[in-house]
Amino acid sequence: MSKKPSSAKPASKLVKELSRRGPHKVLRGDLGIVGERGQVFTPADRGRYPAIAFGHGWLTDSSRYRELLYHLATWGIVAVASDEQKGLAASDIGLAANLRTALSIVSNYPLGTGDVRVNPEQVGFVGHGFGASAAVIAASDQQLLGVPAPDVRAVVALFPAPTTDALPAAAATATAPCLLLTGASELDNVDANALSLAADYAGDVSLRTIAKADRASIVAQPSLKTLLGFSGVEHKTHSLVRAITTGYLLYTLTNDPAYAGFADADAEIGKAIPVDLDDAPEDRLDSVSRLLGAKSGGGARQLLAKSPVR
Repeated sequence: MSKKPSSAKPASKLVKELSRRGPHKVLRGDLGIVGERGQVFTPADRGRYPAIAFGHGWLTDSSRYRELLYHLATWGIVAVASDEQKGLAASDIGLAANLRTALSIVSNYPLGTGDVRVNPEQVGFVGHGFGASAAVIAASDQQLLGVPAPDVRAVVALFPAPTTDALPAAAATATAPCLLLTGASELDNVDANALSLAADYAGDVSLRTIAKADRASIVAQPSLKTLLGFSGVEHKTHSLVRAITTGYLLYTLTNDPAYAGFADADAEIGKAIPVDLDDAPEDRLDSVSRLLGAKSGGGARQLLAKSPVR
């Protein structure tokens, strides 16, 4: 567990405010102009801002996370998302390297109309599913495909999924504070690894679960509503996830004491319930794992490492 920070106002009192869009108008750009696939959302106002690089889930791209990326930018956080590694043979190390590259691009070039800059000392990684594990790997101290390790201040892993054997080793060298958010039924099974990832992670970890939420809750699903311009996400879960993510980043990236409560690993924030890592529940094996003969503990982790990436 991370140390409990002091806060002028409990995080639970700030959730409603942070679930709404912030004070900044937003500009969107394309990374294609610098030879990378992806997009970037920035506050429109002139200034120096914190930034995150976002990793998408398996077999999807950043367009399905537009609402979250846009939301972060309204709160003064530059959000850049890589659109590499979208195929069946996607690589977690490859996406992690792409996230580092994307973060380096926005940290070293003017954005928006030319007067928006990133503060390179206030950067981090965020990801979802497969991209959450890639975000953790990106935050490690290992060189990845020739891309050096950056100095980051925060990692947010949303509904993380197991990828390859590279993940536990990378997590063991990642020291930036980390927020893990997952569904209450997705702590540790054949396609979810929040509990084991928290155990492997070297830095301070806040692990929270949300009842009745799952990995698909924050991904925009194509439908008639989306064709008409409405959001395709599960509204209640997405609202809570974006509020907690925003508050956590505003504190860890900028050290704004107003949001310190979001880094309190023991605090209940809305319906996001903290998990005590010193008294964590036993590994939960689903029916497929049992059928394959997996056992709780190390045997389960070995099976998870071989499961499809998400």
